[in-house]
Amino acid sequence: MPGPGMELISEDEKKELKETLMDDTVFIAACQENYGAMFQMLRRTLNLCPKVLWDDRTIGEPFWQRAYHALFFTDFYLSESPESFKPTFFVKGAENLEQYQGSVPTRKQLLEYLGSIGQNCEKALAGITSAALTGANTFPWTGATLAHRLVYNIRHTQHHIGDLNAILSRYNDKAAEWVIKPGRE
Repeated sequence: MPGPGMELISEDEKKELKETLMDDTVFIAACQENYGAMFQMLRRTLNLCPKVLWDDRTIGEPFWQRAYHALFFTDFYLSESPESFKPTFFVKGAENLEQYQGSVPTRKQLLEYLGSIGQNCEKALAGITSAALTGANTFPWTGATLAHRLVYNIRHTQHHIGDLNAILSRYNDKAAEWVIKPGRE
């Protein structure tokens, strides 16, 4: 079932989408670049978090949990389907932004999880065919096609990176810089 404001498109609209002017390789290249930039920004954000802020619960959900939520759902939406999803790093109950009382993962663990997701993302994007890109989406609440899901995933994660950067800015006047084009760090 689609989320609020996300109506599934008709078969005619799907056909029209398939006849779009944008070449699939251009779309995939744009996704590769934007996922790369997103991962780099999230890495910067994790590295900028001071130890005292990592598990600070006076701000609501602690910094690490907000970051884990972004990582978990990035991983989730890159999987084939909700049923087939198996995260490479799992902190049971911490994926949802609710009160959590379990063990706290380290920065190193979240950075390793981020690296794993980045590698999986590269493989997933490299293997996408034109038919898959415009075919049915196994996560229909994110839009009608896989293309919609890829964009939804970037938007969701960037939203949380913005939240994490707002926390960093309030705490120490320093947030992760915007990444225009990903590169090596």
